Amino acid sequence: MTEDFVDCDVHGRSLPAFVCVHLLDGDGLGFNHSDLDSEDDESRPNAWCGDCEQRRLSTGGEWTDDSEPKISLLCASCWDRARKRNRTGREDD
Repeated sequence: MTEDFVDCDVHGRSLPAFVCVHLLDGDGLGFNHSDLDSEDDESRPNAWCGDCEQRRLSTGGEWTDDSEPKISLLCASCWDRARKRNRTGREDD
């Protein structure tokens, strides 16, 4: 388990998570993420919206300087809320 934590004004001390800035306040934008780390079930993988996923796919599935989104740090509970708010039902997980 990681020893890094983030202090959230809403949820207190938590594990950190990173998302594209579109997911912070978005609703129904899609929610895509990297694979979960099998060694750390409590962490949240990096996540990005559907538009960012289309940019990633247009570069062969790899992030490039032009396709990589702006990211933001948030706590694990805020990540969970962003996921719930932005899922469209087309995601694999």
